[in-house]
Amino acid sequence: MGRAVRSLRERAARGLRVAAEALAGSPAPSPRDEAERLATYPPPFPAGWYALCRSRELGATPRRVDALGQHFVVYRRRGGVAVLDAHCPHMGADLSLGRVKDDCLTCPFHEWSFDDDGRVAAVPYAEGAPKRSLATRAWATEERDGFVFAFVDPEHRARGVVPEPPYRLPTWPGIADGSFVHRGDHDAGIVRMHLQEFAENSADTAHFAPLHGQMTLPWSRVPLPGVHIEHDASWETDAEAPHVTWFRDQAVLSFFGRRVERTRASAAICIAGPGGVVTFHFDIPDVGKIILYQTHLPVGPLAQRIHFRWYAERSVPRLLSWYVVGNWVAQWRADIAIWETKVYRARPMLVRGDGPILDMRRWYRRFHPTDPAPPAGDSPPRATA
Repeated sequence: MGRAVRSLRERAARGLRVAAEALAGSPAPSPRDEAERLATYPPPFPAGWYALCRSRELGATPRRVDALGQHFVVYRRRGGVAVLDAHCPHMGADLSLGRVKDDCLTCPFHEWSFDDDGRVAAVPYAEGAPKRSLATRAWATEERDGFVFAFVDPEHRARGVVPEPPYRLPTWPGIADGSFVHRGDHDAGIVRMHLQEFAENSADTAHFAPLHGQMTLPWSRVPLPGVHIEHDASWETDAEAPHVTWFRDQAVLSFFGRRVERTRASAAICIAGPGGVVTFHFDIPDVGKIILYQTHLPVGPLAQRIHFRWYAERSVPRLLSWYVVGNWVAQWRADIAIWETKVYRARPMLVRGDGPILDMRRWYRRFHPTDPAPPAGDSPPRATA
């Protein structure tokens, strides 16, 4: 019986995802139109933490990742994971074609070896080489919760130096101590949008009714006739962690105009940094809690690779967590056509009721390379939702 239910669920998920992909998004624009759209936005690669890949995607072989206007090589070593510039500073070979030897990354071209801090550990044919002056760029990394995260600052230029990030990502004890278990992953592909749009979306409360007021089937844009969602949303910065904002939403369903209070559910959404790493905290009364990661990796100025990964308390059935996450993904898809065609208004014509959009923009400026960085010494936020 259990196997039959799983098979049915998997077939339904595939069918709904196909339908959602067909309904979401917009036709590909011309390069000229996209360039004109990009010119309206702030810098496309804000400094922050990003998920370069999932842990399971990184094996014994180095992995190349092209994102944020950079080329990275990610590799495993005994002490964890390291991230360097992908091209060797010697003669430009792709280090992802090399191998890990003696805990160092070895270039496939001339076998120069690099430590995890980017410094040259050995040049096999020139033992007297001045190693202190030979180095490539390295990036701060952290592996947990199924991801390899890196702090990427476009202004980082120093070779042989791993910059100390101005803040750390929040940690969620339920995942770390095993009381939450991994329930699923979903690769949502690439959305043609600027990264700031997602953070701005959380403060734009006036768009909730027109875009998120209709209930749909999980994972799809197929509407459920007569079923609507009423939202009570708020946005605020974290008082103890200036690099974090919280978007909170109380949602209740109405059936053919009649509100049903027992359907009320709450979600707290943590945006850590410029939006590369977002976590959703769903609390289901009398059942348990779910934590959903939504990561955005800018693979181009107006292109985000989106991945969802979710964990739940053991008391939450797998099918229920799939349903809750699927409902969020369905609502998220409603924004895609807007994100992929809109321009950025530096001076938006706002009215009362538009939400704290300007407050969000003032907060977000700290992540742009042309604006002041977040103050050093920010403490990690408390892992509470």
